Formats: sequence, structure tokens, C-alpha cells
Amino acid sequence: MNSKVELILDRTSGHMLKIFFKAKESIECDEPLLELGEIEIKSLCDALGNECQKAEEAAGFSLGSATEKLSSARKRFVLVNGWQSWSFAGELKGRERPRRALLRRDLNLFVDHPAERALRLAALRRPAQRPHTLCQRARRLFHRRDIISHFLLGLRADQLRLVLVSDNVERWNSPRSTDADRAYLRDLSSCSRNESPCPDYLPPVSFILRGDKISVFVYVAGGSFVAGETIARLCVFIAPDYFSLKDKLGSYWGSDRRFDDSSWLYEPKSVSHGMIGGYASWYNHYTAIDEQIIGNDLDAIKANDNFVNSYFLRRGLPAVFQIDDGWEIQVGDWQADPRKFPNGMEKMARRIAEKGLVPGIWLAPFLLMPNSATAKAHPEWLLRDARGKPVKAGWNPNWGGDVWALDISQRDVEDYLLSLIDTIVNVWGYRYLKLDFLYAGLMQGVFSGRKGGAWQHYARIMAHILEFSRASNGEPVAFLSCGAPIESTAPFMPLMRSGADTREHWEWPQLRLIGHQGRPAAKVNLEDSIGRAILDKSLLLCDPDVIFCRTDLTSLKDTEKFLIAMVAAMFGSQLMTSDDPALFTNHAKIDNNPDKLSEAAFTRELIEWYKHIEGKEFGIERNPGRTRGLYDFFSRDGSIFGSINLSDREQLIFAELSEPSELTRLSESSESFESVAPDLSSKFPMPRHSMIIFGL
Repeated sequence: MNSKVELILDRTSGHMLKIFFKAKESIECDEPLLELGEIEIKSLCDALGNECQKAEEAAGFSLGSATEKLSSARKRFVLVNGWQSWSFAGELKGRERPRRALLRRDLNLFVDHPAERALRLAALRRPAQRPHTLCQRARRLFHRRDIISHFLLGLRADQLRLVLVSDNVERWNSPRSTDADRAYLRDLSSCSRNESPCPDYLPPVSFILRGDKISVFVYVAGGSFVAGETIARLCVFIAPDYFSLKDKLGSYWGSDRRFDDSSWLYEPKSVSHGMIGGYASWYNHYTAIDEQIIGNDLDAIKANDNFVNSYFLRRGLPAVFQIDDGWEIQVGDWQADPRKFPNGMEKMARRIAEKGLVPGIWLAPFLLMPNSATAKAHPEWLLRDARGKPVKAGWNPNWGGDVWALDISQRDVEDYLLSLIDTIVNVWGYRYLKLDFLYAGLMQGVFSGRKGGAWQHYARIMAHILEFSRASNGEPVAFLSCGAPIESTAPFMPLMRSGADTREHWEWPQLRLIGHQGRPAAKVNLEDSIGRAILDKSLLLCDPDVIFCRTDLTSLKDTEKFLIAMVAAMFGSQLMTSDDPALFTNHAKIDNNPDKLSEAAFTRELIEWYKHIEGKEFGIERNPGRTRGLYDFFSRDGSIFGSINLSDREQLIFAELSEPSELTRLSESSESFESVAPDLSSKFPMPRHSMIIFGL
């Protein structure tokens, strides 16, 4: 336990177990990471008292036996949550750990905690055995005994679940746009003078699980605390099954009202049951977009049976039309590229709105390229390290290499960012803003502006951006956060990407070989989206990224496309596609490949499947077998269950059927959907990259 920090267990607030860490004396944070203390799993179960005993009994455990299983690395699953939305999420067991990039270590910037090195050094230590030699350290690193998780850490033994979460994600409610508010927003300097619009937000929490003990850390770069001040709050939950836990989390986070300001986008009481939908240009055109390409897709989106038109627009549901990366001069210079969009972005937004769609646009507000006009004109705006060098926030060969971060502690930088958002919303007319690479706002550096910790600067700017949740004309505006530190972003922009970027290919072999954890790939995206499923509609509206119906410009098989689409609908809150509506045809077959469905046929069948599961809520957990990529899912009402196989090998799954009924699954040989009647055997083959569904 840190001698400067006091740990307090409290059950007075609604009979909920909370853990407070408070400063005993003034603390100046010279290092980016502050260790608060260590907690034994047994002590958490003891503190939960009757609640733990009831959960044990409901989960089928004998009294006290669950504690032993939850404390044993060999008998439990550990739910790990990565630092940001591209970082790994999922259940691990034994010595499994998320991979990290080798050879091109810059790629780790896309997934790492800002103080990753300090966290990993802490994970190498043991309280009574600090390794001194390189050989000892190498052995500890090879064994990788400790597990690092951020914001949330979950333990599961059979169905019993014990979860620690940071009590730091209360929803931020921005002021509604009255005339006074609009005047306030126009006076950007008044925003900057408001030093602490959200003082109650605390530094983000990280956990290191070491055997039966959990160490707690906070990211405090630039911060300080006075005696008696709360540094971190944790909440402890125990539940006998998946949905009991999700209900507790949802109640605690106020999920019944948390997403009200986004309901205009998804109409929760409609036939889509709370699903945001639309088109995004990225996973087809990438940066090769211009006014004509975007205009052709826009003109075609209502002209045929493409997914967006069939599932959303024809049913009278809202749909987004989002222009992704490629419209700007370059990252950091957020003006329309005159060679690509000579008529500017305002005209494009107007055209989208005239078609009855929600105008959407992508930007990465906290990033800029070294050769951008903004970086050249304002080198003092850059976040710099102790040596005075710009802090590298990433490496992207598509943009030309290294990417730098803005120092958002500076008033001028804040004014610049708010002016940018004001232009996009109130001048250009966009109503759906995808804010990408938000992790750059929490990078570690030497802040040259206002005093405070990195988390305080981030919360302040996010709160001010959220003031634009209503445009000056009163229309609502939505923000999709992406590449976002989850704990620090969820209070402000809960519509959030839930995993790494997907891709029109199952895997990216080269990036897999070097261990890039956040590589764009359908498989990686699915792993993360499944790993964060319990946060969907409890803490976040999870964006699982796009689905694919097309047959061109993709190597995905029909089984893989179906799997991607079903995971998105079952465990997410947004269904976007990048399929080119201008190339859509209503052909029922593909002449040169009779075993593959045409885009029209695939779209029709997928929508029929969606109608079968509308209104149902699904849970998912890792299969207890040895295969890492095998998962079991189940509906809350028990009417549907099945398995998902993300591994590269066929698997056998076991299902208990009370009576012979119809089994619905995908047949990999025909790459289409079919129904077969099972025999009395409970063993079923699971083709690789597929799912098997019982109950429909």
C-alpha cells in the first residue's frame, strides 16, 4: 500500500461495495503512474459478505468454493479491457496475454497506455521479490505472469463473475442550446476561461492482476492531490451469471437514460430496436474519394436494394451518410482539399441532408502531421517531451509517417479546436462527427498551458466539444468516438468504436506476424467487439464497425461476412456499411461462382436473419475448452443459443437439446445459409470462421 494513500471500503451507498483511495497528504505527481495499493480477491469476497454467498449459491457453488476458483489462475477466466477502443478486449486464461508489435514498435502507440512502460515494469515486480538481474527480469517477462487491464477487470469461474470497475464514468450532460448557450459558444474565450467544467472526473485507473492480488494504479501525468482528496473510486460487483452482471452494471451506469441525447439517431422503440445505421466511405474507397465519387454513392443509396436503403431508409429509420478520411488537405489541416472537393464540404452536407440522410464527417482533431500548415504556423501548439521534442502519437504510412499530438492544455489550442467544431457543425452543417485517434489527447508530455493532469485537460476539452451536441439552429448532433481511451471518453461520447478497425479481409498476415495488437482485420475486430459486448447498452453504444454484403473488393467468404454482420447486430448498436451503392445490382446469382451469393441475395437473406433476432438481447462468453477463438452465445430469454468459431480450424461443439428441433447454421462448402435437422448426438462440427445457431 502506498504510504501516502488511504484505502477505504464503503458499503453505505445503496449497499454497494465501493473502494476509495484518498490522499493522506499532498502529492505532487512527478511520475506519470501512481500506485495506490493492492487488494486480495479473498478480501473482496469477504467484504461482499452475504452478496457473495448468494451469488455463489445461485451459480451452483458450495459456500466459499468460488473464492478459491476466482483466485486461481488455472481455474478462472480473466476479462481484460484495453486502454482504448483499438486495444485488446476479451477473456484470457492461464498464461495467455495480448500480443505486442515487434520490429515496428511504433505500432504499439495505437493501443498502448500512455505510461505503458511504467505499467509493464510494475508488472515485472513482486512485493517480496524484486528481480535485480537481467536474467531474472527476462525470466519474469517470458512467463508473463501478470495481467494488465484498464478501467475494468473481471474474473469468471464457471458462471460466477466478480468485476472491479472504476467509478469514474458518470454521464456528462452538456447544456442544451438555448440562445444564451449559443452566445456562450460563440465566445470561445469564455470557454477557455472556464478552467474546470467537470472537476469530478478522476484520473483513469489501471489494474495489474498478480495471482490472487490486484494492484491499482492511476495515470496522473501532470496532476497533483491535496490531503483528503479522492484519487480513485472503485466499485465491486459479483453476479451468478452474465445477464445478472450486465443488469447491475446497467443500473449503476444509468443505462435507462444514459443514451437519451442520441435517441434521435436510433429510435429505441422502433422496429430496429435501437440500432444506428448508415453508410461510411472508408472500407471501399479509403482516401481515394472526391466530390464525384461521394456524389455517385449518395445519388445511388436510395435507388436500389442496398443494405442501408433496404434495412433503414425504406423502414422510415434515420441513416447516416459519413464522409471518411480523404476529404481534408491533410491531417491537421481541416479544410476541404480543393482538388477533390472544389465546392467545399458545406455543399456536400447540404446534398446529403436534401437526400434525407444525416450528414456525417470524419476528423482526428488532436493529431497533425509535421508538414501540415497548422504545425508550421503554430509549432508552439505541439505537445513536447522533457527534451523539447514533439511527442509522437502514431505512425501511419498512408499519411506519410510520424504523427504528432496537440498540447490541449493551451488556451489557444482549445480555442482552435472549438472553432473547428463550430465550423463543421454550424457553418458546414454536419450532424454526425466521427472523432478519431482521440487517445492523442491523453498522451504523456510536458504541458505548457494550464496546470493540471492530462485527464483534466482531456475532460475539459471533451466537455466543451459536447456543447455542440445541438447546432445553432437547434438540430441535434451526434459524436462517434474512435481510438478513444474508454474510461475518460465514455462520460462524454458513449457512442464508441468497440474494437480495432475491421477490414474487407479476414486477417492481415504481415501485421499478425509482427504481433500488431490493433491491426485492421475482421478477426481482430470481432475478438474485441465480443470482448466488450457486456458494455453495449450498459455503458456504451458500441460501434462494431462496418458489415460487408458486397462480392467485389473483398476476400471474405459468405460465412465470414455473415459472422461479421451477426456479431455486429447481436453485440453492437450501430450497423454501418461501406459497400458502394452505385455498384449495387439486383442480380440474384453470380454467373462465374454459383456457390457464392450475389450482393442482392446476401443482403436479402441477412435482413431476414436480422428480423428473427430483433428485440432480443444476447450475451457471450468464451467456451471453456482449449480453443482461444471459440465462444458460446445465448439470448436473455433462452430461446436462442449457439457458438462462434474465430479460429482457423474446424471445431466440435457440444449442445444440450431437450428435443429434436431445427438447427440453423452456415454451410462452409456452399458458402450460403441452410437449415438442417440434427440427430440425437450432441456433437456438432463448427467450420472455421463461422457460427452455429440453435433455436431459430
